[in-house]
Amino acid sequence: MKKIASFILITIGITLVLTDSNAQNLSQLSLPEGAKARLGKGGITGNIAYSPDGMRLAVAGDAGIWLYDADTGEELSLITGHTDGVSSVSFSPDGKTIATGSRDEILLWDVATGDSLRTVTGHFHGVESVAFSPDGNTLASSGDPRVWLWDVATGDPIRSFTGHTLSVLSVAFSPDGNTLASGSYDDTVRLWDVATEAPLRTLTGHTDSVSSVAFSPDGKTLATGSSDDTVRLWDASTGDLKHTLTGHTRTVNSVAFSPDGTTLASGSWDDTVRLWDASTGDPIRTLTGHTSSVYSVAFSPDGTTLASGSSDDTVRLWDATTGAPLRTLTGDFYGVRSVAFSPDGNTIASGSDDRTVRLWEVSTGDPIRTLTGHTDSVSSVAFSPDGKTLASGSDDDTVRLWDVATGDPLRTLTGHTSSVESVAFSPDSKTLASGSDDYTVRLWDVATGDFLGTLRHTSWDNSNSVAFSPDGNTLASAGDDDTVRLWDVATATHKATLIGHTGDVRSVSFSPDGTTLASGSDDDTVRLWDASTGAPLRTLTGHTQRVFSVAFSPDGKTLASGSDDGTVLLWTITPEPEAPPTPDPDGTLETATPLALDNTPHAAEIDPGDDVDYFSIEVTETGQLSVWTVGSLDTVGTLQNIHGMTLATNNDEGEDLLNFRIVHDVEPGTYYIKVQSYESAPGAYTVYVGFSAALSADVNGDGEVNVLDLVIVAANFGTSDATLAHGDVNGDGEVNREDILAVLDALEAQEAVGVPAAVSTTQSLQQWIDAAKQLNNTDTDFQKGIAVLEQLLATWGEAEAVPKETALLANYPNPFNPETWIPYQLAEPVDVSIFIYAADGKIVRTLALGHKTAGIYQNRSRAASWDGKNVLGEPVASGLYFYTLTAGDFSATRKMLIKK
Repeated sequence: MKKIASFILITIGITLVLTDSNAQNLSQLSLPEGAKARLGKGGITGNIAYSPDGMRLAVAGDAGIWLYDADTGEELSLITGHTDGVSSVSFSPDGKTIATGSRDEILLWDVATGDSLRTVTGHFHGVESVAFSPDGNTLASSGDPRVWLWDVATGDPIRSFTGHTLSVLSVAFSPDGNTLASGSYDDTVRLWDVATEAPLRTLTGHTDSVSSVAFSPDGKTLATGSSDDTVRLWDASTGDLKHTLTGHTRTVNSVAFSPDGTTLASGSWDDTVRLWDASTGDPIRTLTGHTSSVYSVAFSPDGTTLASGSSDDTVRLWDATTGAPLRTLTGDFYGVRSVAFSPDGNTIASGSDDRTVRLWEVSTGDPIRTLTGHTDSVSSVAFSPDGKTLASGSDDDTVRLWDVATGDPLRTLTGHTSSVESVAFSPDSKTLASGSDDYTVRLWDVATGDFLGTLRHTSWDNSNSVAFSPDGNTLASAGDDDTVRLWDVATATHKATLIGHTGDVRSVSFSPDGTTLASGSDDDTVRLWDASTGAPLRTLTGHTQRVFSVAFSPDGKTLASGSDDGTVLLWTITPEPEAPPTPDPDGTLETATPLALDNTPHAAEIDPGDDVDYFSIEVTETGQLSVWTVGSLDTVGTLQNIHGMTLATNNDEGEDLLNFRIVHDVEPGTYYIKVQSYESAPGAYTVYVGFSAALSADVNGDGEVNVLDLVIVAANFGTSDATLAHGDVNGDGEVNREDILAVLDALEAQEAVGVPAAVSTTQSLQQWIDAAKQLNNTDTDFQKGIAVLEQLLATWGEAEAVPKETALLANYPNPFNPETWIPYQLAEPVDVSIFIYAADGKIVRTLALGHKTAGIYQNRSRAASWDGKNVLGEPVASGLYFYTLTAGDFSATRKMLIKK
């Protein structure tokens, strides 16, 4: 059971930034239904493009496509419609149409009106690049290993080109429209005949991903930029390499020829733009000023101006001849993690990845002051109820208190050992609660800064945010388990669990009257709940990425939500909530067949035309519920709560699946299992239900993981259509090597039967075989299990021989979602760490593996594993990542790909 001591606070999320006289008008552009303003422009997520007449500049971002006046830098409009950040933008040759690519689809837009013209779908893994043919009739796109051509007038597919073995990052038409070039993760460039689909030639030479391709204006030269830090110039007719341009120190993200073809520009992760002589490959000059990776470069149609877009969330304009900076287009794109209204509603505070806290005038959007002192990202900000004090929590592991009137620092609260993700004042302003990644909540005396106490949270279920109700009697916490929990502050008892989000919940906030609770989640939504009953009221959609923070205005009429898409949405809160979902729309739940919590099979009949059955489960303690079928029917299983809301299903992709299996963590209460068959014929199938208050490796259900579980799994080794009772620990339908390793991992993770921690899989297995033999159990199955373990021991021993050299091996699976294993081998004992980098070179996660003995760390019980989450425990986006192994003086890097 989870107690009040299991809280962690986190409030991440939003910015409120208006930097010019146009900001008030821009805040009203392209709002989702129910929102009344947008503050901030969102991050730059893709390329930039000039219109053919050179009058407009399009910037692909989280919020949509921003159009600027290319001469003045004035924002003109925002085009929205994608449900994710825009990765690529391209103007048609006549300048009347824009094509945009995103993880969701390709959209075509009318530039004059901003109206959507049509949607183009067909890619499997999002769109990396779009390009119009010179006549404007055809659109090329890439994103998976294929390159597609589409009819611009109808949106219909024309043809696709296959040959690349990994996703294609960039496409470009030759000036005459007859040839298409594509660059890929597979390190190659391919040229295709547009009319016939025939491959013309493959250009090899790059030693890493090809991120950008561009033809010279005369079509004779092809330029390519690569993750091998080089730019290469090729003869477009023969495929011969003409020049290799070196100078960049990191990945080259973008290349572009000047309109006269004499100059080539390149943008790189090394934060620079470089200009080259296109005929000789000689460097001309390096343009510096960006403070982070340069994603895109583009020349104006007249060739006088060069634009560059960067992950520092600025677009910079340069004189193409001299390299002199002309102007910088900013949009306050920088990642903002938290926002809070002052009690009088006149001020908003925001905490940002730039390590600052900023105060803003609500009525005008003007900045008031910037508070500095934190040495890392500011994750959370909160005003005291009396409005005199501001608290901020940071990734530097500290909490700071500030005087709101002067901006002066009051004191720094130290004690947390990891990032402070949330801060919250009690209603009387006397107590501050702070939640951290160190799995604790700390309470502080606001007046003195004295530490009052710790509420400890378990390490496997972070609580990301907390909020006091206005009367101080209830505390709400948001968790990584997709739920919001309500707690009685006086008694420290759990009151309710609010279920409905399908991603980690990042933030919670009570309305001023205490009747409504708002929550923001990784599922990109904001949800409103009845604070007294926990019933769902409304779901607010409009953000294109996860919602980091939510906050009510003091009058309760406005809700602000901040998102990883770089924007704040302001919502009007109406008193008429939506009705909660009907628990039983078909009247079937009341007659649901009760199932016991054991591994006994339960049979049910499906009559012709009656393809849905309901079963009820009573859960009396917190644990893990498993439901599965073994039979011959195509079935879909759904686990529901008492409100009829879906908690888990095997049908996420909309397919009919055979022999479903659902595993879900549950609290005490009543649950319903909906089993749906797509065969309209009589037939029997078997429904199994299992429950474990401990680890899933507790195969025999005796409440602990011990050697008996290991022997049971071994005795059933090779069994198909297996259940948990037969040792299928990982639920893949077969008892195999992975189930043995899962039990070994569980045994090694706990202090059990006095067996010391093992230094290798074979030593661990040998010790547990010895422990099993000491039980002197003569049962036939028990002895069979020991024999299987001894056979496995003999085959595994060879794999743990000491290698001659240290090496980093390829991760598996790759591509992956959501987890991958990173194998390696060590020629000598050494301290080992693995660093995981995003495509922009920023560290996403560090795996400190500690001191390792010489050997091969290749199977899943020994290899390093990454769950696809960053240091905050947040799932990272799809795309290319790099992992570097450091082992003493040895260092090596490989790349991997997440596809969702």
